[in-house]
Amino acid sequence: MDVTNRLAMLEKRVELEGMKVVEIEKCRNDIKKLREEMASRNNSSFLEENKKLVPRRDVPSYPKYHLSQETVEALRQPTFDVWQWEPNEMLTCLEHMYHDLGLIRDFNINPVTLKRWLLCIHDNYRNNPFHNFRHCFCVSQMMYSMVRLCSLQEKFTQIDILILMTAAVCHDLDHPGYNNMYQINARTELAVRYNDISPLENHHCAIAFHIFSQPHANMFAHFDPDTFKQIRQGTITLILATDMARHGEILDSFKQKVDIFDFSNEDHLTCLKMVLIKCCDISNEVRPMEVAEPWVDCLLEEYFMQSDREKAEGLPVAPFMDREKVTKPTAQIGFIKFVLIPMFETVMKLFPQMEEVMVQPLRESRDRYEELKQIDDAMNEVCVCVCVCVCVYVCVCVYVCVCVCVCVYVCVCVCVYVCVCVCVCVCMWVCVCVCVCVCVCMCVCVCVCVCMCVCVCVYVCVCMWVCVCVCGCVCVCMCVCVCVCVCMWVCVCVYVCVCVCVYVGVCVCVCVCVCMCVCVCVCVYVGVCVCVCVCVCVCVCVCVCVCVCVCVCVCVMRLYPICVCVCVCVYVGVCVCVCVCVCVCG
Repeated sequence: MDVTNRLAMLEKRVELEGMKVVEIEKCRNDIKKLREEMASRNNSSFLEENKKLVPRRDVPSYPKYHLSQETVEALRQPTFDVWQWEPNEMLTCLEHMYHDLGLIRDFNINPVTLKRWLLCIHDNYRNNPFHNFRHCFCVSQMMYSMVRLCSLQEKFTQIDILILMTAAVCHDLDHPGYNNMYQINARTELAVRYNDISPLENHHCAIAFHIFSQPHANMFAHFDPDTFKQIRQGTITLILATDMARHGEILDSFKQKVDIFDFSNEDHLTCLKMVLIKCCDISNEVRPMEVAEPWVDCLLEEYFMQSDREKAEGLPVAPFMDREKVTKPTAQIGFIKFVLIPMFETVMKLFPQMEEVMVQPLRESRDRYEELKQIDDAMNEVCVCVCVCVCVYVCVCVYVCVCVCVCVYVCVCVCVYVCVCVCVCVCMWVCVCVCVCVCVCMCVCVCVCVCMCVCVCVYVCVCMWVCVCVCGCVCVCMCVCVCVCVCMWVCVCVYVCVCVCVYVGVCVCVCVCVCMCVCVCVCVYVGVCVCVCVCVCVCVCVCVCVCVCVCVCVCVMRLYPICVCVCVCVYVGVCVCVCVCVCVCG
């Protein structure tokens, strides 16, 4: 019976006294030893009752990390580096926050249930680039540091502190990585379920209280209904306040109250709590640069994922999410100047101690991003100058190439003209020579014919006289026939000679003209080919140079408008080159 009483006492201590995990582990070891001792005694009556001597609720599986004093002090500061911790370590830090604020003690919360609840919280955050469990821890740690920095426990009740911490932990549960605007435009199940009214924030609340509905994770199970209702209503109000669509409304309401703020007024306190959780939700720029800047990269990555999906689905794309338009400095400057600084400066009116720790880092962050923007603008101007110089260089090259092509074309034309003139002159000279030859030949033939005729006539006369005198009439006739035949033979020979000379002259002229024409055509063809090749090479070189410039501008400097202008200039230049080529070919 003594062993049974000790076992019952230990179980009661585990369940009701809220011992820390290390002590619980010790209790479990003691229970295990007692169990082994009882089994060795063969207590049959105990075994017959089939009672399991284990705690009704096992301690969760993640290991307990013992936080050093240095870590405990750093955890209270807004400068805490949230990137150095693994999920199990962050769970331990969250657990420490609840203990350090006295919430476990004051509300008699079972630390084992708290641990189970935190595990459920961790499991219900998705692995998004930004809205993940680390973001949950980041917001919760900032809320914890603000409670410590601004001594909020002196201004608020412990229930208010519990609401602030619990809302910070639960504020982005099961976030899908796509914001309310996408949910509404895409008509998702969440948007339909919540009638386009803060669908994500309503979903976060629903998931949070679904977890609380699980007996093993409901750390409010022993609260009375009125207190639980107050916590539920307060948590829902704060989570819904994180919708940035309501930012202006909430901040304007707080600005109206801040100058006459009354910590005894419930409406004023509720408005302050809404602003506080908003400050924590978007407080990354309060942290040091090496902690804050990776969050910007994560947020832009999530934005770009959404904008890519919106483009693929044909949905409207917000300019601040478009990877082709936004840069890190432009994204942050406006957000810090017009959202963060005004809100933190308004809260600073109630808590002046925030200026040095939170507001001043915001101003420094704004100045740093403005310097980065100036550097980017200067680089853009340099790139513009480089692009302009490249364009001018390309245009000059195109102009020079066109001039060269024109000169080549003119030279070809001059050569053709000279060749044609030479051909014409040669042809004319040959024709004149042929004509002279023909004329000479004809003159010679005529002279020969005349001489022959005279000789024939004389011969005929002599022969006639001789024949008359000597042979009589028969001989005369024969002589006349012979003379006539000789004259005809001579005339035929002269005619043939003349025809041969004329034919030879004409053939020579034709051959010379054909050769000259062939030479001219070859020269013209070669000249045109040279012009076309030069122009094509120039165009290719220009296109390659411009493509390289455009790629550099797009990949390195993201100068899309400039690249478009350069492409237009190149297109015009290529068109001009093509026209010149066509003209040259013509």
